[in-house]
Amino acid sequence: LKSLAVDFAHPEVGVVTSDTTATAHCYFDRASAPEQEDLEAAEYRRQVLEDAAALKKLAVDFAHPELGVVTSDPTATARCYFDRASAPQQEDKEEVEYRRQVLADAMALKKLAVDYAHPELAVVTSDTASTARCYFDRASAPQQESLVDVQYRQQVLEDAAALKSLAVDFAHPEVGVVT
Repeated sequence: LKSLAVDFAHPEVGVVTSDTTATAHCYFDRASAPEQEDLEAAEYRRQVLEDAAALKKLAVDFAHPELGVVTSDPTATARCYFDRASAPQQEDKEEVEYRRQVLADAMALKKLAVDYAHPELAVVTSDTASTARCYFDRASAPQQESLVDVQYRQQVLEDAAALKSLAVDFAHPEVGVVT
């Protein structure tokens, strides 16, 4: 049992046998063995992983400024960015709330302006009980002209324009004829 424990704990020690027909296949050189990476690839992978870890640390530092800075240098000092003399003036809560309200009002006015300027856009509502009547089908709507009436009115207007042209020609003989 001790011999087996030593063989297991020290695989670098070769196997000694007296059987000349005993053979073995190398586990790492078999055809189905996973491909071993060379030393250059391992070093490159280590460098890439170190770079990725450094980038992750920088991203966390950038995304979470509320986390403190940890340093081992006792002489390292810093000034507060927000308390310096040239820092922009901080707004109080009332100003922030007023600005938010003004922006909300501006957005509502913009929506109303778009609705007014573009009546062809559909009205979207979430109220299932809301209804509307058609402006053109109401009882007080002006009568719509039929196609025949529209064509007749167009012909009358064309005739009136021709008669006006003839009346101008008759009333002003000094104007030459244009062909």
